Amino acid sequence: MAHRNPLPVAVALQPVYDTQGTALVVITRTVTPARGGVALPGGYVDDREDWRQAVVRELKEETGIDAASRDVRLADAMSAADGHLLLFGLLPERPAENLPPSAPTDETEGWHLLRRAEELAFPLHTQAVRAFFEGRYI
Repeated sequence: MAHRNPLPVAVALQPVYDTQGTALVVITRTVTPARGGVALPGGYVDDREDWRQAVVRELKEETGIDAASRDVRLADAMSAADGHLLLFGLLPERPAENLPPSAPTDETEGWHLLRRAEELAFPLHTQAVRAFFEGRYI
């Protein structure tokens, strides 16, 4: 019997702060699924890749923001209805002024800041954002 195991998905929670308070970095997707939707940066963990490395790789690919895998801590693990396991990696808060300019990438229109919980393109991203803004990941 052969098993087809789904790949885990690594999702970045990158908090930033500025004069308006704390926010999370989100992207607008230009690829399916959820093209045109707002989501947290993330994607599949590559073969033999540590999930923390996947979090920082996806953050860099989708936003241009550099981070260190040693700084990623597990904020949450959730199973999607389709069977995918999503691992939400929380990065240290950083000043918004130190972020690179938002620019389109292969998969996004660029990044922007989410200042409060709202409905995102994926239900589990919405849950994670809500938990973050409610202070459950501190």
